[in-house]
Amino acid sequence: MTNVSNYTIAIVLSLQTLCTCIIFTLGQYIYKFYLETYPLISYEIQTSTIVTLPSYLNKINNNFSDKCTKNNIAVNHNAQAWAQQRSANLFFWINVSSCFPIIIMTYILGLYTPKLGRRFVLILPMIGTTCQLAIWLAIIYLHLSEYWWYIAAFIVGLSGSENIRGFVLNLYITENTVENERSSHFVLFGAISMIVSAIGTFVIGYYIAWKGFIDLYWTALILQLLSIFIVVFFFKSDKHYYQTLSMSNDLNSFLSPTNIQISRTYCSFYFDVCKVLEFKNRSRKKSISLLLILLAYASYTFICTSFIILLLYLLNIPFCWTSQHIGNYSAITLISLGILSVLGMKILTNIGACDIIICIISHIFFCIALFWLAFTQYDWQMYVGLIVSSFSGYQNLLTLPMISKLLQPYERTNAFTLVTEINTIMKVIGYCFFNWIYSRTVINYKNFTFLLAAFLSIIPLFFNICLWFVSQWMPNEDNDQCEEIDLVSTKVPVSTNWPPQIGDANSLLIPQQLSKLSRSNSLSSIDYETKKHHDADTLY
Repeated sequence: MTNVSNYTIAIVLSLQTLCTCIIFTLGQYIYKFYLETYPLISYEIQTSTIVTLPSYLNKINNNFSDKCTKNNIAVNHNAQAWAQQRSANLFFWINVSSCFPIIIMTYILGLYTPKLGRRFVLILPMIGTTCQLAIWLAIIYLHLSEYWWYIAAFIVGLSGSENIRGFVLNLYITENTVENERSSHFVLFGAISMIVSAIGTFVIGYYIAWKGFIDLYWTALILQLLSIFIVVFFFKSDKHYYQTLSMSNDLNSFLSPTNIQISRTYCSFYFDVCKVLEFKNRSRKKSISLLLILLAYASYTFICTSFIILLLYLLNIPFCWTSQHIGNYSAITLISLGILSVLGMKILTNIGACDIIICIISHIFFCIALFWLAFTQYDWQMYVGLIVSSFSGYQNLLTLPMISKLLQPYERTNAFTLVTEINTIMKVIGYCFFNWIYSRTVINYKNFTFLLAAFLSIIPLFFNICLWFVSQWMPNEDNDQCEEIDLVSTKVPVSTNWPPQIGDANSLLIPQQLSKLSRSNSLSSIDYETKKHHDADTLY
């Protein structure tokens, strides 16, 4: 059933990607605001110690003062330290305000999408983002209190944020393509998202230096309203299909002697996504492998959120980057990661590396990239670090293909829903945690957050090593060919959801849609049809 053309989906995806690029400039605006409003009095930081700089840090600051002056940034070390801490603290509370609504609404809207209709669910996060932008503009013009930033974040969380938007767009793309053409279509939409992101971040960086932020936020608001208009008038409603299907299933259930189990099924529906973890559903080897994959993915996602503070990190000494620097770096990052990651996957696949070995290699690069970033002091070192980062994101890419090899077709939808929920929970917790850590260490040890993340990156590496040993040494309990899940490499389109690209207002890099679209390549039409019938039977 095709309800919308691919051209319309591409337009909406492009508008949302460009709007996301603008929203991610909030970190620059907040930091600039605090830097310009630094009080001319001694400020006591949250740890109850006066702002002081150790001798070695003062030496570094003196060495890079000329660079900050050249970039027209006032070299006031106390002001920068104060602005860094206040910005990180503000984003910590913004993330806290949005985390619980996002977790809950992502789960609820994901379950109720067949009942509410995909078009309605797609509009909800757009409405939430529109309200957020309207509140931002009100804060800027009316000089409202800080708690309005928290209210805006809470509203976005209630709408499901970009998680639900990407999920529904994935469903539209999946149904609009036949299975043998689906991968190419996802690659095409991913390329569109990456191109728009690269151009958008490059142009936005120079526009901020020219005109500032306010016009951009008005533009983002208009883009959201335009997206809502397109969805309302060009995306056909599919709710009637599910209602008809539900009436048919209700009649069959009424005539069936097992209708006394309806209430139990209705209540247990909310926990169906967790049933894929039950050991009784598959052999012991498969169950342990599935658990290790999910643990590796969860820990990797959590550690990736450490890049949430990268923007503030680059605005501070010794980099003192301007909006032009950030725009240039973001655009080059998107292009280089897109090319090098595909090249790396091709090389590893051609030499016969299995999925688990690819993930192990990826985590080694991930750890190296974090240590490199923690000790980087020059611009050229940031760009060289992109080479290492390009090969550090394959865990995110291969998780769903690896899981799909362990599951029956009817289990995949629940498993993918569980992975999405894990992704959401780990991100919102990680955003809060690493912003909190950075706000309390930026004064004396600004690179501590990345050092901590580098040591934590050993955790997903450990889980993947355990997974390899399970695959190699644990005996099979049946003759199912799917037991050897990691002995065959998976040829799937490569996304660009690498560590720096964390979706939050003070993050540096942009393209969330690209990774979400790529992840849905494993979601077949059979999976979604099964979910539609199951949801219609249990929700009504």
